Amino acid sequence: MTRARAVPLLLFVSMLLLLRSPAEAAPHVYVANERSNDITIIDTATSSVVATVPIGQRPRGLGLSPDGNTLYVALAPERAVAALDLTTRKVVAKLPAGSDPETFAVSRDGTRLWISNEDVATASVVDTTTKQIVATVPVGVEPEGVTMSPDGRLVYVTAETTHTVSVIDTAAVKVVATIPVGSRPREAAFTPDGARAYVTGEIGGTVSVIDVANHKVIATIRIDGQLPKPKGVVVHPNGRWVYVTNGGAHNVAVIDGDRNEVTGYIPVGTRPWGIGITADGKRLYTANGVTDDVSVIDTESRQVIATIRVGARPWGLVVGR
Repeated sequence: MTRARAVPLLLFVSMLLLLRSPAEAAPHVYVANERSNDITIIDTATSSVVATVPIGQRPRGLGLSPDGNTLYVALAPERAVAALDLTTRKVVAKLPAGSDPETFAVSRDGTRLWISNEDVATASVVDTTTKQIVATVPVGVEPEGVTMSPDGRLVYVTAETTHTVSVIDTAAVKVVATIPVGSRPREAAFTPDGARAYVTGEIGGTVSVIDVANHKVIATIRIDGQLPKPKGVVVHPNGRWVYVTNGGAHNVAVIDGDRNEVTGYIPVGTRPWGIGITADGKRLYTANGVTDDVSVIDTESRQVIATIRVGARPWGLVVGR
């Protein structure tokens, strides 16, 4: 290729890179700070804060649209889920979410949100286009975590008071199974193939391993320590390693999913709650609610490689795609 032709080509490629949306330009981590009522946006390439965006009252649960351009944020006191445009970093809508929305899952096509209503033992289903509640599903008492299976067919809703997981069929919009798990279940995470799910039991200090096809617990993994309070959970993209935040022990447990046992603990900030992992599985992020920071973990060395100051009382965390 001649120099005369190469220069315009390089300019064209450079323009394409500049035109990419913020969600495409670099993976970001989004953190909900429930006391300062804002969202911290972290650049994963530099481990630095690139923006702080006011969002509403007591933000907790977070979720991204499939295209990565909209961040949804649960605002319990407002009975709403805010939609934050990540290109303009402006709130463009507040969707009705039912009573006391805590967390939610976004459908694979982005048309629905499945939301836990903690104080009324229901899950609300919201149409993101019409911005209306289209269904309400009774679940266990004090529902908390909401997670969708990789194929989009099932939604798990954990119930803290009844110590169960309600399994919702997304096509039928009804509970098809109720699974007893450890005491005060908080969150669930599926393996990439959807064969297993892991549910944290905060008071019981356990992680329940669920056979998804048969709706049953096949193993219970105990977390070491006096009242470790396991809460957040994510599964490595390779499906083997499972990471659990322990708010009482101030660490992350590393579970070998092949053997259903803890293989180590990674100290992080005080009271870790939310947790997220990059698409390549190389980095973990924890929202540390008392130290007001985020720990960045290298999954290969199992070491904290950076600590990032965020807003007041970080709770929810999601990693962009």
